[in-house]
Amino acid sequence: MLIVIIRMKATMLWDYEMIMSMSGQKETGYVPYIYKNWGNKITINGKQYTTYRTDRSVDGYVFRKFVRNYGGAGRDEGDMNWPVIRLADVFLMYAEADNEVNGPREYAINLVNRVRHRGNLPALSGTKTANRDEFFKAIEQERIVELVAEGQRSFDLRRWRLIGDRWGCYVGGPAVYNYDTHGAQRQGWFFGLTEIAMRQAYIFKIPQSERDRNPNLTQNAPWL
Repeated sequence: MLIVIIRMKATMLWDYEMIMSMSGQKETGYVPYIYKNWGNKITINGKQYTTYRTDRSVDGYVFRKFVRNYGGAGRDEGDMNWPVIRLADVFLMYAEADNEVNGPREYAINLVNRVRHRGNLPALSGTKTANRDEFFKAIEQERIVELVAEGQRSFDLRRWRLIGDRWGCYVGGPAVYNYDTHGAQRQGWFFGLTEIAMRQAYIFKIPQSERDRNPNLTQNAPWL
């Protein structure tokens, strides 16, 4: 658990986590992030701080990932480029595909462990690689924590046909809500979810411009 928390600390902020403050692109010392307490004076252990200024959080967390945390430029500037493709993603994709065909094999397991090793996590235990289903769960979990905030999760759930399972939504069911770190209801999804909307969630609509170029292209069934 300690190792998981350390990795989480490297990815995001929550109440009383510290981040380097900057003013005029210069480092001004570490300050705490406190949800709904932005740019205010606060005393912690006898020392006064000004809380980290961010008014974009709606759930009580703020990402460190891809955020510059050293002086010389703004938070979103410098040499921290957004990745087009990551080796960790390739490793996990390969392990997922190989597991689907062959079940857990040493080479695929080692690829997942290489991703975990980079994050200072131990190798997968034997129970996590005991069979195809358990290894899939381990790969999914690794994709969640390694690729968080990189736009992968929604596509993963579509590929696996697991939107309803992971979100707890179903056709004709109530909306699904998330809650912030203070327990307040924040956002809702899947209002009035219909069968056709669920089917459309799993397959893209072929653009009409592509069908105009090639009259032989049909349309995917949920979009007819």
